[in-house]
Amino acid sequence: RSLVDAWCPVDQYTGGAEHAVMHLLYSRFFTKALRDLGLIGESEPFTRLFNQGQILGSDGERMSKSRGNVQDPDELVNRHGADAVRLFLMFMGPWDQGGPWSSSGISGIVRFLGRAWTLALDPTGREPGDPESGKLPAGEDAAAAELSVRRAAHRAIAGVGADMEAFRFNTAVAKLMELANALFRYRGSEIAGGAAWSEAIGMLLRALAPMAPHLAEEMHARIQATSGVGDGSADWRSIHALPWPTVDDALITESSRELPVQVNGKLRDKLTVSATATEAEIEALALASDKVKIALEGRPVKKVIHAGGRLVNIVG
Repeated sequence: RSLVDAWCPVDQYTGGAEHAVMHLLYSRFFTKALRDLGLIGESEPFTRLFNQGQILGSDGERMSKSRGNVQDPDELVNRHGADAVRLFLMFMGPWDQGGPWSSSGISGIVRFLGRAWTLALDPTGREPGDPESGKLPAGEDAAAAELSVRRAAHRAIAGVGADMEAFRFNTAVAKLMELANALFRYRGSEIAGGAAWSEAIGMLLRALAPMAPHLAEEMHARIQATSGVGDGSADWRSIHALPWPTVDDALITESSRELPVQVNGKLRDKLTVSATATEAEIEALALASDKVKIALEGRPVKKVIHAGGRLVNIVG
């Protein structure tokens, strides 16, 4: 019983909804019977249940040999690689919904993996034919750019971690795509390959590892090799042995936000306000706006509506 108490109940059961009258029914019956006999202390076999959706044939019907709509993934694996197919299946849609099979979107996944490879292994390269490639975004110096890169990485990892826990695999992949796009803005710039960049790439690869294990391991190994840590070295570590990245809460908290200001329901201005600004402070800034004053045309303000921190509407 000590072993059962140590290992049970199972923390996660994943299966189709049809198992409610099969596996789930049997497991609950036996668990309760064993409990009543005093052999175990648990009343339920699982603490969490998740029903996954089902990938159907391209005709929208359940796959079967008799229908002739069975899809063999081997062709896609041979063409694009196992990681691309695995990632594509995760990205197809909400995992609990499923839907008809279509391979038309896998090219986007292949492009994303190619971009991740380029970011990890050729950070100082520049896009041919792009005169802006290698330049920092307008208004950013190196310090601001490094902060932007770190913010993008930490926010992405916070979101990916939450999505993975909730089985929102499609949105987890989307967040990594957004991170790759954000990093590409700085590829070839003076911060590429620096400390902030390396931190961001490390976080990207560790988050990608459960989804695209082979490519993530290969990129990680090549980065280690450039640092003199080759396969077989005492310091070499598989990416799959590394912990999940630690998120710095200070980097994912917005210090300011943009707030639309309407006058009688029409957008007249946008204000940048502190994330902790009170309604009174926001109202004072809005009423001091020259654009708002022009829109009011001297009319007195009847009321100011604060729409849940999303916008301000001045009625006059």
